[in-house]
Amino acid sequence: MEFPKIEKKWKKGINALNIIYPNKYYGGVYNLAVLIVYNLVNSYKNWICNRVFLDRGKINTKLFGFTFQYELDYYNFLKILKENRIEKNKHLRKEIIFAGGPCINSNPFFLKEYVDFFVLGDAEAIVPKLINSYEEEQKKENFLERIAKIEGVFVPEISKRIRYKFIEDLSKTKYPIYQPMPLNIDKRFVFGKSFLLEIERGCPFRCKFCTLPSYYKNVRKRNFEVLKKIIEDGINLNRRKKVVIYSASFVHKDREKILNYLLEKNLEFSIPSLRVENTNANILGLIRKGGQTTLTIAPECDEELRQEIGKKVSDEKYFKFAKIASKLGFKKIKMYFMIGLPNQTDKEILEMVKFIKNFKREFKKIYVSVNPFVPKPRTLFEDYKMDKKTLEKQRKILIREFSFIGIKYKIKSVSSSLKEWKLAFRNYISVVK
Repeated sequence: MEFPKIEKKWKKGINALNIIYPNKYYGGVYNLAVLIVYNLVNSYKNWICNRVFLDRGKINTKLFGFTFQYELDYYNFLKILKENRIEKNKHLRKEIIFAGGPCINSNPFFLKEYVDFFVLGDAEAIVPKLINSYEEEQKKENFLERIAKIEGVFVPEISKRIRYKFIEDLSKTKYPIYQPMPLNIDKRFVFGKSFLLEIERGCPFRCKFCTLPSYYKNVRKRNFEVLKKIIEDGINLNRRKKVVIYSASFVHKDREKILNYLLEKNLEFSIPSLRVENTNANILGLIRKGGQTTLTIAPECDEELRQEIGKKVSDEKYFKFAKIASKLGFKKIKMYFMIGLPNQTDKEILEMVKFIKNFKREFKKIYVSVNPFVPKPRTLFEDYKMDKKTLEKQRKILIREFSFIGIKYKIKSVSSSLKEWKLAFRNYISVVK
C-alpha cells in the first residue's frame, strides 16, 4: 500500500506507459527521474503511467522506459525483460522500449541492440512530444520514424546525429508533487518518509572525472518563490515531515533562505552531500537545526592529486569544516575517496591516509568509503585504463593503514568496478575534443 498515488481508471482509448527503475524498490522510491515521468505522463487526461521496479510490479504496457543511474543495472534490465517474457531482439519485439538517465546521457550506444530509442537530456522537454507522437501514430515503425525528428530523441537506426534537449527554466516546469511511498517502511529506506525537493540541476564545478559537465553546461536553479510553493504543496499532499534536498553541489544563491523557510515550517531536512568550499558555519548551523546529524563529503584523494583532477580544495578547508561540524554537534562525517586515479602512486595513497588521520583529529567519528576510480565516457579521463593489479595493491595498503587508525571503512570490490568500466564503454563512440 502506497500513499499518495495518482488513481486513474482504465477506459476505452486510454494510453499507458510504464516507467521502470531497474533496481530494488527501497532505493527506487527516491529516484527523481521516475517521479518526473510518473507525474508528467499522468497529467495527461488520456494516459496512465505506473512505476515498475526490479522487485515490484509487472510490465503491462506496449510502451515503457528505463532510467539508468548505474551501469551495473544493465544486468537487471535483461533480467526484467526475461521475467516479463519480453523479447530482447527489438526487431522481433512488438513492444517499444526507451531508455534515459545519467548512464544513457554518457553513452547512448550501449543498449542499442535492445532499446528502440533513447531520451537524451531533460524528460520534461522530451516526454510531452513523445506522448503527442504516440497518440497520432502507434504502429512501431512509423512511430520511430516520427520521433527521430524530435530534439533529444536518438533512434539508433534512423537518427543521423545525437542531439540533447534541455529545459532552460526549471521554475516554469511542473514539479513531481506526487511522490508515492509505502505506508510502512524499514531501515532499508535510507531517507525515511521524506519529500524530494530538487532546487537546482547541474553543477558549476568541473571535476575531470565527472560526466555532469559534459551534458549539463550550466546550473539551472528554481526560483525561491516557486520552491516555497512546491514545499507547501508537496508536504500537504504527501503528509511528510521531512524534506531531502536534491542537488549535485548545493550552490543555490538562496540556499540559506530555503533552509530557513523549511525551519519556519517546522520541517526536518537533509542534504545528502556537501562541497566544503561552498559551505560556511551559518549553513552548517541551519543544517544541524534541521535535524541532520551526519554529513557527507568527498575529498577523493590527497591535496596535490585533488588539484590535478579538478577538485581545487585544500586540506585546510576540510579541517576547518571538521572543526565547525564538531562544534555544532554533528555525530558523524562520511568521507568518499578513490584509488586507481591517474598519477596516483603508493606515495599518494599514504598521503591520503595522512590526510584522514589529521581530519580525525578535528572530528572523531568518521566513516570512510573508498571506490576504485572508474573512467567514464564524455569526461577528460575517458581514455584512462583501469589496472587491476594497481588497484588491488592500493586496496591492500589502505586495509593495512586503516587498521592502525581504527576507523570504520568500506572499500568497494575491484572486480565489480572493472565490470562497471567495461559496461560504461560498450559500443561507445567518443565525442570528447
